[in-house]
Amino acid sequence: MRAFKRLTSIFTKRTPLPAPMPAAPSRLRRALNPWGALRAERQAAVLYMTLASQVVEVSEEQLGQYRSATCDLATLFNDGMLASHIADKLTCSEAEELADFFRAVDHPHVADLWLECHSEGDGDEDDLHYVGERSEPTELAIAA
Repeated sequence: MRAFKRLTSIFTKRTPLPAPMPAAPSRLRRALNPWGALRAERQAAVLYMTLASQVVEVSEEQLGQYRSATCDLATLFNDGMLASHIADKLTCSEAEELADFFRAVDHPHVADLWLECHSEGDGDEDDLHYVGERSEPTELAIAA
């Protein structure tokens, strides 16, 4: 009788059957449900827009810092005494680059000041910014 009881406990004990894979029906449901696909696209778009807005905020902050720095530099270089001492020692291309920079950052008056002070120091007639009187060009007589 004891052996029979042991056998019945083995056969009467129920083990749960393995459940079907839950991932397969959900994938199929997502593929068949167009609203689920649209929801996923909307969530991705929201994520990308959030990241883009964060990048724009950081860029605006950096741009504000650059504008502030260029205004400080323009304020420093807007000194006639400084320009008269330094500008005549620059080459024409260096003075033009400096003027281009100040024009690009919306300070054309500083650019004009530095070009004016640079031209006062240009003594060579061939220089770009020479403002003195130019001599008459000499014509060469060609022997015929």
